[in-house]
Amino acid sequence: MNNPGNSTAVLAGFAGLCAMVMQNSVARGNPVDSFGFGARAAAMAGAQTAASNDGGAHYYNPAIVAAFDRIRIDLGYQFARPALTINGLDVGVDASRGLTASLSVPGRVAGRRVAIGGGLFLPDQHLSRTRTLSGSKPRFVIYDNRPQRLFIAANLSLQIARDLFVGGGLAYMSSTRGSVLLDGRVGFPNAADSDLALDIDVDLETIRYPQAGILYRAAPWLDIGFSYRGGFKLVLDQIFIVQGDVGGEGIAPLVEDGFFKLHTVSQDLFQPAQVSGGLVARISPSFTLAFDLEWQRWSEFDNPAAQVDIELDVGQFNDLVDIPEAPSLPEANFRDILIPRVAIEWAPLQLPRLDLQVRAGYAYEASPVPDQIGETNFVDNDKHTMCLGAGVVLRRLSTILAEPLSLDLFVAVTALAERTHAKLSPADPVGDYRSDGYIVQTGVSSRWRF
Repeated sequence: MNNPGNSTAVLAGFAGLCAMVMQNSVARGNPVDSFGFGARAAAMAGAQTAASNDGGAHYYNPAIVAAFDRIRIDLGYQFARPALTINGLDVGVDASRGLTASLSVPGRVAGRRVAIGGGLFLPDQHLSRTRTLSGSKPRFVIYDNRPQRLFIAANLSLQIARDLFVGGGLAYMSSTRGSVLLDGRVGFPNAADSDLALDIDVDLETIRYPQAGILYRAAPWLDIGFSYRGGFKLVLDQIFIVQGDVGGEGIAPLVEDGFFKLHTVSQDLFQPAQVSGGLVARISPSFTLAFDLEWQRWSEFDNPAAQVDIELDVGQFNDLVDIPEAPSLPEANFRDILIPRVAIEWAPLQLPRLDLQVRAGYAYEASPVPDQIGETNFVDNDKHTMCLGAGVVLRRLSTILAEPLSLDLFVAVTALAERTHAKLSPADPVGDYRSDGYIVQTGVSSRWRF
């Protein structure tokens, strides 16, 4: 019975079952970090650290919320369709879409403005999805490692001087820990003949990270803002266990009480710590200019490939099985980046009952990913984002809606500059490749004041 061929077949049976369990893992991009929050913000390329005047402040700068003069409810919908290619072939990065909502409740305490509220992004397909890819497979890492998830932020803001506001709060994301247990008989030599009971145990663990902001009204025409968002790493921790006899139905098992355990730990989602400074200049009653400069700490990014630990007990065949230790993952070596954003807002029509606003913005995001000349294949490109948008403010619609109602929409295109990834080794299994693409974004939002 001590036949190396038999032991290989037993291992193949276990591996086949685990592959059946793991093959459905997929991913999404997080629209809040990747594409912004709200139609006005997206139309202005995210230049909102000082310029936000809607529920997007709960993401861009919570200090601004204390400057609001009415209760505000914002509701909107955002959609982004990537078309990202490697060597001219679309790699199938999924679209992102979902509902944005926020609530801002200002008031006064001891003569100072105070406000509470929060923001929400609710994806309309899946609350949480992940993708596990081979460590050598080229992937657009900035998007594949921002899975679509439920995003919630809660903030408190207050006025500490006549022209100075501060705010802060917590944002919430979830990480996943889980195990899959298959218990029973593993079919041999055909794994499809297995008779196994399935037990799945998954826990969603909340991760909280801080965000804070400052708004200073330096002049009647000039606001200056600063904001901070904490960085975090979401770790995907999975355990797959197969235990039981190995053999055919109705005959003596080839292995009694066999055991196979596969434990994988990988970086599921990474958000760099971010610090932004911005200003908004009201050059005239109808024309506004906004500028932001944002620093992102990508140097803390870890290789997202899975660290794998395998345990195996195949009884009499153990001496024939040698499972080598998994090699250490190569360093990602990402670099920190600065992102400039500039935007204009123009109100060509201002009437007693209606304002029309037109917006445009541009942002340039240099890639934090170094040239992929070795064994890693983290694909990313420099990005140019061009945005257009419009909005209307409607007044005195009815006695029920006595306060102004705002409606906004936007379209944006992010163009990924073509990049060639040339390997140092001519024997590299992946070889040289070229990446480029674009992302089309659109959305609408409404703002209700009470």
